[in-house]
Amino acid sequence: MESSPNYNNYTLDELFDVQNNIDSEQYPERAKEIELAISNKMNDPAAKAEMEKQQELDKYSTFGPRFWASILDGIVISVLSAILAYLGAQAGGGIQTTLGYIDTVQFAVYSVALHTLYGQTFGKMALDVKVVDHLSEKDISFKQAFLRDCVPVVMLILLLIASIFVPVDQAAEAPNWLIYAMMAFGISYFLWHLLEIITMLFNDKNRAMHDFIAGTVVIRT
Repeated sequence: MESSPNYNNYTLDELFDVQNNIDSEQYPERAKEIELAISNKMNDPAAKAEMEKQQELDKYSTFGPRFWASILDGIVISVLSAILAYLGAQAGGGIQTTLGYIDTVQFAVYSVALHTLYGQTFGKMALDVKVVDHLSEKDISFKQAFLRDCVPVVMLILLLIASIFVPVDQAAEAPNWLIYAMMAFGISYFLWHLLEIITMLFNDKNRAMHDFIAGTVVIRT
């Protein structure tokens, strides 16, 4: 006869996993043993504290989902950019220029608006993660949504100003100081995103730099 495992040596996670996968009709006695072992573990303060700690860690373990959410958001923005580019090419003149400026700032508008309304972009909705207030874990305000994107917004404003003074068709005639300034802008933008990733990886709640600025945190929903 096959002996029954000693479920008292299992962790809570292992017990829940076994409980979800066991055929209780074929092994009714084992199912009862598992249920009893879970009950005993739940009444053990140390085991209960360990389970709550693991649940807390799982809630803030969002690096992977946020990465894929950013990919999905990039696809959405690319589609919108393609539509604006097509409409601009068809219209030409001032309308094309205006649509070009809209295209430049659309990601900031997309991110701030959706985070204010829902705490999620479309990418985050698909990956079941949400931005909430760091202390209360309630919905964030417009101010917090804006602060999360304040650095990219400032960089976009500088880019717009540069494009107004030196249109694309006159880029070859741009002064050296502006060329160096744009190079510094590109390097700064890269370093900012690198800093975001580093800060996200080295704290318990996976908070990126913009989360610290805005007082927010991303959780699984």
